[in-house]
Amino acid sequence: MKTSGIVHAELAGRLAALRHTQSFVITDAGLPLPPTVPVVDLGYRYGQPPFVDVVRTVLAEVVLEHSWVSRDVVDANPAVWDFLRSTGLDPEQLEHERFKDAAAHATFAVRTGEDTVFANLLCRAGVPFAP
Repeated sequence: MKTSGIVHAELAGRLAALRHTQSFVITDAGLPLPPTVPVVDLGYRYGQPPFVDVVRTVLAEVVLEHSWVSRDVVDANPAVWDFLRSTGLDPEQLEHERFKDAAAHATFAVRTGEDTVFANLLCRAGVPFAP
């Protein structure tokens, strides 16, 4: 039995199975995704678990080489934008429709219970070793 880190079996397994350049998305409770994108649904009520907590937890377990957000997060949800920047990420900003199109091709999604707008992060896996 694991003693630390992510103990949600499906989430831990999906993160462990990521390979270089595969993408995944961490979403708020409302981001529309096609049925072809597997979803690890962590939300158990609106607001829980919060986006910030899930992102912080996931970032401790994976290497990212790039990330994206909807451009709207900067003005509509500055707390989320400021948080993402405080983690050392510098997410590329996309028009919201373009962000949703890109998220629709993710390997999987992690849905949080977040109930604020544009709290979504598309991530591309990196590698923990030098090329």
